[in-house]
Amino acid sequence: MTTIIVILAALGVATVHLFVSKEPRTGRRTADLYLLYVLVVGVGLGGLFGAMGHLFAADQVAKELGWATGSPFQTEVGLFDLAFGVLGVCCIWFRNESWYAVTLGWTIFAVGAAAVHVHEMLGSGNNGSLNAGSVLPDLVVPALLVVLLVVRARAAERTGAAPAQAGTGA
Repeated sequence: MTTIIVILAALGVATVHLFVSKEPRTGRRTADLYLLYVLVVGVGLGGLFGAMGHLFAADQVAKELGWATGSPFQTEVGLFDLAFGVLGVCCIWFRNESWYAVTLGWTIFAVGAAAVHVHEMLGSGNNGSLNAGSVLPDLVVPALLVVLLVVRARAAERTGAAPAQAGTGA
């Protein structure tokens, strides 16, 4: 649920940014802003938040996932979340192709995690609050990122700009 709230906040802040900005509201600029905020807030801050749980409250997170406590897997997942959290925040400064790379990496992880959560629910009846509650956010964030990248690329094509240059003015 936290991830959904974070994504809604990112979309809300992007909307405010779009309307208070003096730059023209083109399709490309709109896609850039929404993509930037989903990357920075959804992946970046979401990853950092996830890292804190897996690294500093590992046993509690494991219990809420319905998994065994005391496993070093929590540290590995926490470090993964930390890495993508930093990459997501860095999207403020590193643009263009890096947005594709962050989206691709996060999508592979999140969709894979959703598949594991569903397998756990169906295979072993694991309905832990974080296990069952992670499926929707693990699918929504990647879907949103991919849709925004496609919209961004199409908007760039319509204006004759290369998609890789579309992020320079956000």
